[in-house]
Order: sequence, then structure tokens, then C-alpha cells
Amino acid sequence: MNQHAVVQFALVALVFGVTPGPDVVLSIRQSLTSGTAYGIAVALGAASGSLAWGVAAAAGLSGVLERLPTVFEAIKIAGAIYLVYLGVQSIRKSGSLDLTGSTPDLRPRGKWDAFKTGLYADLLNPKMGAFYLALIPQFIPEGGNVLHWSLVFMSIELAIAIAALSGYAYLADRARTLLSNRKTLAWVERALGAFLIGLGVRVALE
Repeated sequence: MNQHAVVQFALVALVFGVTPGPDVVLSIRQSLTSGTAYGIAVALGAASGSLAWGVAAAAGLSGVLERLPTVFEAIKIAGAIYLVYLGVQSIRKSGSLDLTGSTPDLRPRGKWDAFKTGLYADLLNPKMGAFYLALIPQFIPEGGNVLHWSLVFMSIELAIAIAALSGYAYLADRARTLLSNRKTLAWVERALGAFLIGLGVRVALE
């Protein structure tokens, strides 16, 4: 095992994992509305989607998508629409959450639904595959088995992504006590919703 390559990739994955993006926003939003367990479920879903793209990159599937611009664009637009939809839902329901009582209309029917929210957000982002396709080869030692090293790196990325997103979810849940004022929480929900919409628009225009 080339420890130098592993450490280098782990550092890059750590920076990538803690940088705010759709996954982070979704985890935070879910924790604020439903609690840590649901935020972590979103994190696990997002990490799983990321892993799927990493494996696809290792298998060369993401490269195929890049050579089929129509399919690539269709998946990208679907992902953008999904992010905008989640943002609109966040804004529409802002102010409806009462942290002192039950709000079943805002809570997913189960953690599986929260998991799927994160999963779909990542699976509908083909640029994740392109990112891994460009990143992973840079860290594979000369003469190393491409598939083997790709799986090693993706396992590292998966662990870091789960830890980082779960950390965001936990901190967001702890912040609920500071957001007991419904007006304050409503503005936070609107801000997160606007951020998701902005991300969706950016994805569509890139």
C-alpha cells in the first residue's frame, strides 16, 4: 500500500467533504426540521450516491456519459430541477416548523425517505462522475491497478463524506435550541431554500 498516495488523497477528500455544497445544505436542513438521525440519513444517501459515481468513474461509465452530451445534459438538468424543487419546498414550508411540538408534515415518512433525498441529489449530478474521473487517476501510483486503487480511494472518500456530513447534521440539530424562535427558523429555512435554488440554477447553466 502506497501510504503517500493514500494520505494525499485523504487530504483532498477531506477538503472536498467539508466544503459546503448541496449535500451539506440538505443534511443541515433535514436536521433542523427533523433531527440528527434524519440528517445523518441524508448524509448516508449522499455518500452512497457519491460512491456510485466513484465506482462508475473507475469502470469508465462516467467517461461514456461525457461522450454522450445529450444523456449527460439530461441527467444534469434533472438534478438541477430536483435541487430547485427541494429549495422551493423549503421556502414554501418555512415558518411551519414548531420545534416544541410535532410537525409530521415536515418530517419524512421514514429515514429511508431522507436517505433517498441525499441519494437522488448525488445520483442526478453527473459532474460528480467527471470529478472523480479527473481526480482519482492523479493519485494512482505508477503501475498500480486502476480498479483496485479507485476502490481504495472511494472507500476513503465515503468514510470522510459520511463523517463530515454527519458532523454538519449533528451541529445543525444542536443549533435547533438557538432557533426556538419560529421567525428566526423560518428565515433560516428560506435561506437554505434559496441556496438550494441557486445551486440548481448554477448546475443547469454550467
